[in-house]
Amino acid sequence: ELGGRGRRVALELDGVAHTLDNGQHLMIGAYRAIAEVLETVGVDIDRLIERRPFELSYPDGFRIAASRLPAPWHLVAALLRARGLAWSDRRAIARLLRRLEVDRWQVGPDRAAAGWLADRGQSDAVIARLWRPLCIAALNTPLPEASAQLFANVLRDSLGADSAASMLWLPRSDLSALLPEAVERFVSARGGAVRRGTRVEAIEPVEAGFRLEPGLGRFDAVVYAAPPAQLGRVAAAFAPALPDALELVQDFAYQPICTVYLKYDVDVPLPRGFTALLDDGGQGAYGQWAFDRGALDPANRGVVAVVVSASGAHDDEPLSALCEAVARQLTRELGLPRPRAARAIVEKRATLAARPGLRRPPNATRVPGFVLAGDWTAS
Repeated sequence: ELGGRGRRVALELDGVAHTLDNGQHLMIGAYRAIAEVLETVGVDIDRLIERRPFELSYPDGFRIAASRLPAPWHLVAALLRARGLAWSDRRAIARLLRRLEVDRWQVGPDRAAAGWLADRGQSDAVIARLWRPLCIAALNTPLPEASAQLFANVLRDSLGADSAASMLWLPRSDLSALLPEAVERFVSARGGAVRRGTRVEAIEPVEAGFRLEPGLGRFDAVVYAAPPAQLGRVAAAFAPALPDALELVQDFAYQPICTVYLKYDVDVPLPRGFTALLDDGGQGAYGQWAFDRGALDPANRGVVAVVVSASGAHDDEPLSALCEAVARQLTRELGLPRPRAARAIVEKRATLAARPGLRRPPNATRVPGFVLAGDWTAS
């Protein structure tokens, strides 16, 4: 099927069929390349995506939200109007971003983001409320394990860029309708073909191109966009020309993402449609973000998507127990009643573990006409 780790799923919740996704995803304005792809394949961005200024809010009233002013005033306004932040913390945040800008967004020798932030004068409260959730959302890696340099790159391209770059992009449609089906229409309209349910077992070199086995035909070029763990098997014929890529792939570690969908029999009063949550794995509070899916699509009224990113104490919970724990958390933090139904979807290898010193292969290879694609490449 089309979409890979960002695709539509059909879930029955409390006897009602809902069109949702394999996980709750959003984008930011800094993703200029994907915006160009959406425009190229004819997606009406204004209709299918809701764009709003960066915002981080918690049920207890903590809030920091950017304005629509030009940079850097959109962040200045955010710090001045923030709720729940000490003035010393606001100054520390501003100093960190200014220091990164002066250093051209380089942190020096890469290290764990948690220690780096502490050494840059960030208090425990700021790390817990701001940097940790942003790091997990962007890198899907716990702060003590995450690369400080990769996190600095994220800050450079979002909060450190123009105000449009930090805008949140929330899809109003399911993910399959948002991109992969538009790509399929684009390809088909230009004489190409999309073959669903077709497995490529091997890529073999032939004169002036490649042959895809079993019996899928000859092609002049191949873009390998499948999971990295399969590269050595599918492209075994090219192994001598891919030593660096295969070595890097073998060293990859991965992080999961779990999404819990809860169905309520009333509209869910989530301010602005989503909220950050105070997660604490030791206390069984696993959810990090909650999204009101009905606020984006009326067909999903009463459905809340709760994101549990990266590895943690929840990894050992059965999915039914995880759903129960998340439901209790929403009752405590948001005052929601017991849900009528719940389902959890886990992507065990959702992303690479973004650890210090992570090296990814480039898109180009030594094999003419054979290139690599995916978030596991040095894109």
